[in-house]
Parts: sequence; structure tokens; C-alpha cells
Amino acid sequence: MRKMKIVLLTALVVAAFVSCEKDEDQKEAVVEVVSETYVGSLSVNQNDGTFFTLDSVSVEVNPTDGDSTLNMIMRGVKFSSRMPVSLDMTVNGIAYTSTTTNVSLSGNNIIPIAMGGEFPDYTITNYVGTITDGVLSFSMVCGKYPLTFTSTK
Repeated sequence: MRKMKIVLLTALVVAAFVSCEKDEDQKEAVVEVVSETYVGSLSVNQNDGTFFTLDSVSVEVNPTDGDSTLNMIMRGVKFSSRMPVSLDMTVNGIAYTSTTTNVSLSGNNIIPIAMGGEFPDYTITNYVGTITDGVLSFSMVCGKYPLTFTSTK
């Protein structure tokens, strides 16, 4: 009887190890967030029934160390035809979640940085986006102006 218990216990231990190995092998890799530059089209709702569209906009995405956030830099952008200069705008602290198929992005109440300072009048709200198969797309409200960006591969 004692030998039977030992054999049974040994079989259970072996089965437990085998099942753990299968679980580890079956885990799929999630999409890794890496520093990347995406080029695409920016469309800004002017809140007067018109849209300002700018093509070939570069958006850099840089993951931060130690947490699941990233920083986004929009290079040489204008948000209206009335803007006298193009500028670089940084949006820090965008949260991300990686899955096996894409990266989901989100953020709210983020004060952007441009021309060396903060721009609280253009606080970013309702930031929602994805990175899927090398394409970045997002929408957000910058101050009171809704905008969208979609890159090409």
C-alpha cells in the first residue's frame, strides 16, 4: 500500500511538471512597444464645419522605462492653416496595453509640451489609439479641437 502511494504521488508530480511546461509553451508573445517613427495624415476639426488636414506628419513613439506608458512627439505640425509656424508637440504619459495582436493606447488630461513649455489651454483629453501591424492610429481632443492621425505602413 505504501509503494502504491509513492507511485501515485510520483505520477502526480510528473503530471504537474508536464502541464506547467505546456502552459509556458502555449503562451503567445505580446506585441512589443519599441521606439518608432510613424508617418501619416493628421486631420483637425476646426469646429466650424471644416477640417484642416496635413499629410506626411511624423509621429515618434517612445516607451518609457519602468511602466506601461509612452511619450509621443508630433514633429513639425500645424493644427490650422492660420498657424504661422510649425512646431513639435510632445504628449507624455500615454498608457499602453500590449496584446498578441496590437497595442492599445489611452490617455486623458495630459498637458502637451511645445516650444519649450507647457500648453494647458490645449490639454489632451479622450486620447484613444492602437498600433496594429506597424500602423499607428489615434484620436484625441487637443484643447477644444478633435483630431485624428493615421499612419501608413
